[in-house]
Amino acid sequence: MKQFTRHLAAGAAATLLSFNLTTTAHAAVADASSADATLAGSPADAFVFVSGWNPHAGRDGNSSGLAPAFDPYGSEAWTLLDKYDHRSDFRNLGQLRFAFSETTTTTGLWSVTNTSATTGVTLDLAFAMHAGSPGAAWLFDDQVILPGQTLDGTWEVRWTNRAGVPPDFASLALFGRDVVLAPVPEPGAVGMLLAGLGVLFLRRREAD
Repeated sequence: MKQFTRHLAAGAAATLLSFNLTTTAHAAVADASSADATLAGSPADAFVFVSGWNPHAGRDGNSSGLAPAFDPYGSEAWTLLDKYDHRSDFRNLGQLRFAFSETTTTTGLWSVTNTSATTGVTLDLAFAMHAGSPGAAWLFDDQVILPGQTLDGTWEVRWTNRAGVPPDFASLALFGRDVVLAPVPEPGAVGMLLAGLGVLFLRRREAD
């Protein structure tokens, strides 16, 4: 069922891309794709390109451009996790902390770290960039981030402006939804659980 939903989402994204290409002469999706943003060595599960959209805008960001294409992958509303531009770095106030760097004006690295030592996180994570007039977003569906884990990623701007070249990076916003927290038992608790199971096993053998 989820695979079918993903096919529907891909079709919706393709339709949206086609719409944007025919309604603006100022930007083109060009070679941009889901492979232009990676996390933990894997490309994004979905991608959307929207002319005239700035996901960084406003105090809570602007998720309107990614919602139509990514809605089939989840159910909850998108929430801004953090955002970055050349004037202000990430606030990094939550359990997930982000880092971002530019190798060139159109390529670079990023990462997300789970700062909790005891609680894992699973979520839909959207990485949304603004460059030139358009915005683009990449979805990492049901992304698992273990306690204390850092996941490294890459990014690249491959759409083009009216001059036919990729515009410089301007800003970034990260959105999340369908967040599931999974506390991991401490080693001592795991040992006690195993010991208890061992006692139950021995008692059952004695009863037999």
